[in-house]
Amino acid sequence: MLLEIKDLNFSYSDKEIFRSFDLKAPAGKIIHINGPSGAGKTTLLHLIAGIQSPQSGVITLGEEVFFNNKRKLLIEERRVGLVFQDYALFPHLNVVNNISFGNKNINEEIINKTLHQLDIHQLRNKYPEEISGGQQQRVAIARTIVHQPHILMCDEPFSALDSIVLEDTKDFIKSYVVKNQIPCLVVSHNNEAVGNNFFDEEIVID
Repeated sequence: MLLEIKDLNFSYSDKEIFRSFDLKAPAGKIIHINGPSGAGKTTLLHLIAGIQSPQSGVITLGEEVFFNNKRKLLIEERRVGLVFQDYALFPHLNVVNNISFGNKNINEEIINKTLHQLDIHQLRNKYPEEISGGQQQRVAIARTIVHQPHILMCDEPFSALDSIVLEDTKDFIKSYVVKNQIPCLVVSHNNEAVGNNFFDEEIVID
């Protein structure tokens, strides 16, 4: 599926963020969203996910129209996977219940497979306050993946990971995106650690 944004316009009450902004993200590719703080990188992910709405423009994923001047698809209908920068885990749920939250169709086999792929299977009964920031980040990625999104978007997904875990997590995301042939957008400031070979293309928002 191709994610396509055409002529996107969005402003906060006191600041213009996007004017006639265009973007294409092909299936199976990882696009790096780069730019200075406050430029609108996270806002872009929120607009695609439906958390915020543009003033005008067109957002499509394949044949599905997320937004245009006649239609605004509900968040829950967009099949968007968004990994938040602050993890957004539920503190009262353990790792397994955080991952399966909101989807009764996720079976134990899928959960266990994802836990092992991200090397967090030993944490399945732990609560967020009992695990490190890097482990919480991987739980957040696992929670997004098991819902089988049609597009994956990650906001600073590597910021809390050490070098070894970083490489494993990069490999997992890369293989998942290629295998499932979905577009992926990644906001990251940790360019030196992540490495340019992880990204297929870079979009600079300034």
